[in-house]
Amino acid sequence: MIKYSHLFGLMIISILVFFCETIAADSHDKSAPGSEIDQLTNYPRVERFEQGSVQVDFPTLESWPEFRFLRAWLPVEVSLNGDNQIHVGSAYVQATTDINFDQRTVSISNLEVLDTKFPPKDKLELVTSLVSQAFQGRESIVPLDVLLRLLPEDFEIPEQGGRSSALNFEPPVILVSETPVKLLSIDKEPVRAAIQGTKLEYIVNTNWYVFFDSQGERWYVLNEGAWQQNNYLSDGGWTTIDKLPADFNKLPRNDDWQEVQDALPASIPGHTPTPFVISLEVTELILLDGAPRLSAIGNTGISYVTNTQSDLFYQGERWYFLVSGRWFSNSDLYGQWQAVKNLPDNFAQIPSRHQKGHVLYSVPGTRQAKLSLIEAALPHRVSVGKETVAATEVTWVGEPRFESIENTRLERGLNTPFQVIRHNNFYYLCYEGAWYFSATPTGPWKVAQQVPAEIYRIPATDPAYNVTFVVLDEDTGDSDEYVGFSYSDGYNGNYSTTVSVVYGTGWYYPSSVYWGPYNRPYYWHYWPTYGYNFGYHPVGAYYGGRSRYYYPWGGWYGYGHSTVTLTSPALEFNHESGSAWEGPLQTTPGEPANAVEDSLASFMPKKKVDGTEEFTSTSKDGAAAPTKISASSLYASTALSSNRFSGPGGEVYKREDEEWSQYDEGNWTTMEAMEQQQRTTSKRQSRPETQKREQWLPAHKRTLSRSELDQQELARQEGMENYARYRMEKESQK
Repeated sequence: MIKYSHLFGLMIISILVFFCETIAADSHDKSAPGSEIDQLTNYPRVERFEQGSVQVDFPTLESWPEFRFLRAWLPVEVSLNGDNQIHVGSAYVQATTDINFDQRTVSISNLEVLDTKFPPKDKLELVTSLVSQAFQGRESIVPLDVLLRLLPEDFEIPEQGGRSSALNFEPPVILVSETPVKLLSIDKEPVRAAIQGTKLEYIVNTNWYVFFDSQGERWYVLNEGAWQQNNYLSDGGWTTIDKLPADFNKLPRNDDWQEVQDALPASIPGHTPTPFVISLEVTELILLDGAPRLSAIGNTGISYVTNTQSDLFYQGERWYFLVSGRWFSNSDLYGQWQAVKNLPDNFAQIPSRHQKGHVLYSVPGTRQAKLSLIEAALPHRVSVGKETVAATEVTWVGEPRFESIENTRLERGLNTPFQVIRHNNFYYLCYEGAWYFSATPTGPWKVAQQVPAEIYRIPATDPAYNVTFVVLDEDTGDSDEYVGFSYSDGYNGNYSTTVSVVYGTGWYYPSSVYWGPYNRPYYWHYWPTYGYNFGYHPVGAYYGGRSRYYYPWGGWYGYGHSTVTLTSPALEFNHESGSAWEGPLQTTPGEPANAVEDSLASFMPKKKVDGTEEFTSTSKDGAAAPTKISASSLYASTALSSNRFSGPGGEVYKREDEEWSQYDEGNWTTMEAMEQQQRTTSKRQSRPETQKREQWLPAHKRTLSRSELDQQELARQEGMENYARYRMEKESQK
């Protein structure tokens, strides 16, 4: 039985997509993929000199403004030759940083010691001199995931480049099915294209192979290698057949129709193809294995649905569904869904280690949600030579056409896969995080040293909204050789709501089909907010779905079986081989986007040996997910082996045998002893009840509590684990 929130109309499939050639510009993005693996700096590191040695431990961040200049305290221990005493203190340093997003590391360079803190008897001139030498000319590479988690709680997140235009939080069509089903998605009204020399037509704006025989007036769909027929393009009534119209044999025998050729001649398969529903709207599919089965999440009062891969919950007699970072709710699972304005507070109580702990990144007020906001604000910096001329011509289907952008004096190029904006008779091209300009819509394109302010007024309702997150990097404005650009994650379609990060603007952008030479259709559309069960992937900090073909926001994409290849200056049509990806199925956030299975069975929950059930990823049959121990052991034993920590005032702490100690006046004092001393001092210096407690507490230097120290240690562990998992995923994809 299929139950869903809206009835669906007609639908179809077959897609054409432009793949843009790379602009061979003289540009370099420091986070570009394919760079060599960064070698992490081991901590503690020891620097040896003629007069002695200095041990430097991992930093505790004080500030990281604009993620460019870092200030931090680092524990240091100095050993002087001929002196058995170890001088324990800390160094306050500033440095410049460079983020490598592909490796998820941070290079720390240009280190300068601003201050040192040692007990009076240890603050010798030679000691401080050696500390300064230990940092001079040094560079270290540390995991980005660790530094982000060590940021202080009052860290102010930089404003993203885009302007805060209204995002759309209205729910898409949400289909709930208790039996296996697929979506045959058609982008609004079907567009039919004739196949030369035959009576066949195929649907251009869909992600399936759908044909219409104009002679027999019947529809044909290729589903799991089998052919199905119907008199109407509608849900239900599809019959599996072993005979096709003769015109199917007239299709060119080349790669253009390879998957269709592989399914000829038609035959009755040994299994019944999975049924499908047709949608003309952006649709999300919640696929369940039978009626929903619930499992309580501790004492939170929340239950999650175990027999689905979607993030589906039940709490307070309401259902909650998370997709693309947005929460929707419903009292009737199969009824009308509404956007959630205020998520119940107990969602923040979901344990981070729980199977559904990843949803915390979309729960406002959690530390995970703040971390996602910080990730979205991280600047990706690109430098382009001032004399650069883009080597690739921007290609158009026919004469360039433009459309006005609402509430601006701008026009956006329509019949091109590139993002071209017209302003005051000049043309601006945003490509790979940089701006170019030209006097004509086809180039030549030179790097832009100025960008019109009007561009940053583009609203979220326009498909070019993401370019408002690409700005000139003011800190490189005086360079004689390069123009610097910077973009935050809004350029990739991840937008901050000030309380969490969502994927996509939520607005639908109309697609286009243009008819080029020889009456060939050229189809592309903008990547949608919904339809692929996008979820936040904490390992790598990105939104991913189960699409085999993914292109960054602002690019153009296909569902997987039809493409248009651009060559300069001619346009050539390719009906690409490769299996058609049959609809937007489900995914668990955290699973790589390239982990795709063709069988619906792989998306269903698996029963455990003891008879209970819990969904486990089957993207790689037989491959166990990396555990905390195996992931951490790859790097933690060498990269962050230090047990020394600094406080916000330069205090030094260590952890040994599950006990915290602070270095004070030449000795290590346990936290328990310090707390006892503070209680005794507080009692001895008590004041009348009318005075506030904090007024009569003894005046002493700022110290960290056990819980604050535990948080620092946890931040290192979690950050290192996340980094290790990221590296493992990268290695597994090779």
